[in-house]
Amino acid sequence: MTTDTNDPEIKTFLEYSGRMMHVNALFSGWEENFATRMANLRTESTRESFRRGFAKSLSGGLSPSEYERETGWEFGTDGEFLNHLHRLWVKCYGDADPAESLTWHQPST
Repeated sequence: MTTDTNDPEIKTFLEYSGRMMHVNALFSGWEENFATRMANLRTESTRESFRRGFAKSLSGGLSPSEYERETGWEFGTDGEFLNHLHRLWVKCYGDADPAESLTWHQPST
């Protein structure tokens, strides 16, 4: 897997993940807190960018090493990394298909 470091949506996903899910700052209930805070972002375009970046990450647009650098997590395999992302996706978006998020259009501003 390689990261598209020029993709602003993946950058948004990484930025918020690093801020809110750094392994050294986790607390009880962090996953629910993360999901709630992301759902309540004030700016719709940021919420959409995060969701699309998250979906792109799940579809191979983000390398484990890039995510590890931002969040402090460590994964032994790509599969462990993808399982981690999938669990978080389910916390944030339930059973929504990440691929469907890639077909959404950004709202006009």
